[in-house]
Parts: sequence; structure tokens; C-alpha cells
Amino acid sequence: MENIQQGTDVVFERLVAARREHVVALQKAQSKELADLETRGQSRLASLKKSLPKELAAYLTQQEEAESKVAAAALKDSETAAARLAEAEASESTALQLVLGNGPAAAAVGWLSPYYGTLHGSDGSVYWQGYNPGNIDASCYANGAGSGIFGTGVGSFTVYMDWWFTFNAPENRNYAQTVYVPFNGFYIVRADDGWFDSKQANVDISLSATGYQYNYKPTGNANVLSVGNDNINVNDRFDGWRTMYYSDLLGADRAYLLVSAKLSVYARGGGSTAQLDFASGNANYLGVPLVYVS
Repeated sequence: MENIQQGTDVVFERLVAARREHVVALQKAQSKELADLETRGQSRLASLKKSLPKELAAYLTQQEEAESKVAAAALKDSETAAARLAEAEASESTALQLVLGNGPAAAAVGWLSPYYGTLHGSDGSVYWQGYNPGNIDASCYANGAGSGIFGTGVGSFTVYMDWWFTFNAPENRNYAQTVYVPFNGFYIVRADDGWFDSKQANVDISLSATGYQYNYKPTGNANVLSVGNDNINVNDRFDGWRTMYYSDLLGADRAYLLVSAKLSVYARGGGSTAQLDFASGNANYLGVPLVYVS
């Protein structure tokens, strides 16, 4: 909240503060869930080892101890792939002319650029916050550990990038809001599941839109990337504009729209890794989104 011009818009200040509280609550809940899962999983794993024949239990322990070597090799491969993808050309363009011609001819409020932005880090802190956000560097990654059996050895993190828009609705009616978000980056997803382990890796990106005027409007959601499996080794660029559609009923007064990009990574078991990178190199970032209101 330190960057908000106090007193210029009390409603907006409260909206940003409430959103921050909501994100912190989501991240705390995620962290608690993972900790509980790890505790219960380790307990079940210990019980399993006690119930197994001595030779099989020893083999399982041996396999777990070997996971550090597997993880080191996987990390090296991932670093090589990341270096290559960071310098690779974009697979799709995010040129403005690709979307600016999409505005319908009907009477409209017109094009909006973001008024304010907040990048909520996966560690619970605010990485960036301010007016008129430009290109944003955002990334998150997770590495798994151990066998992954019973949900142990999980790494999972979520980053939220919020963009706030505001406009004056000229009349009482329903308003359509087309959201365009440009991405320039890459993802890496790797997991090698076997007989005596349980490994998985996933990356997900979703967009959401929530209107506000006197009260919160229903939230719309759109998933724009979902890649994952228990046996997977995929790395690729993720570029171009992604679009979602939203509408709400507004009166002739000031209205607000929160557009959020949620970047999520999940990796379970040694050698498993999940990465979303919109920061490395000079040409990887979350671009400036646009909204067309009609």
C-alpha cells in the first residue's frame, strides 16, 4: 500500500488492500496444505517400510538415497534448456496491432490500459507495486524431492500478477469487457515416474477478471496453459496474446476491473521440476494487458 496516493481514491485503496489480504490468505493456505500433506505422507511412508520385508524396505531406502543424483542430473538438464529457451525467438508476436483492430464498431467506452499493478511473490512478499505498470518480470519454479510416495517431497508455488483498470460507465447497462494479456516466456516440465516412486510435474497459467461497482461482481476465469504428467519432459516457449471475455451490469458511475494472471508450478519426487519463466533474458516478460469495454 505504500505506493498508493493516499486519499485520492478511498474505494480503490480499500480494494487493493482487500486483494492483498486475499492473496496472502491463499498462499498461507497452500503452504499449510503442503506441510500437512508432507507430515501425513512421511508417517504413512514410515509405516509402509516397517510392514515390508527387510530386503524390500532396504531397496526402497536405497532408491530414495539415490534420488539426490537423479535430481542433480535433472537440474543440469533444466538449466541447459532454460538457457536455450531464454534466448530463443518468440513463437508468437505480441505486437499491438494484433489486438487493436479487434475493437467492435458498437458504441463503447473504448480501450483501457492498467491503472495500477501488484506482483504478489510466491514467498508471501510483494515483488512490485505501482501505477501505470509496464512490462513485468515474473517467474516461479518448483523442484521435487525423495520418492514422492504418498505425496511427499512436493514443491509448489504460486505467483499472482494483478492489473487494475478503472473507467466511468456512461449509462446503466451491461458492459462487455474483452481482456488481452501478452506473454513472452517459456516453461519447463519434467518428471520420471517409476515402479518404486511417485513423481509428477505441472505448470498452469490462468486468467481471472472481477468487476467492482458498489460491490464485487462475479469472477470470470480462463485457463491459458496447463502442461503436466507423471512421465514428462517438455520445454517450450509460451508467447502471444491470450484473451478472455467478461461482462457485468453497471450503473452510470465509476467502475473497477481486476485482471489477474496466476502462475502455478508443482513438482513431486526427486528430479521433478516445473518452471514458468517470464523474466530471464531481455525479451521475456509479462507485457502490458489491454481491455476493450463495449
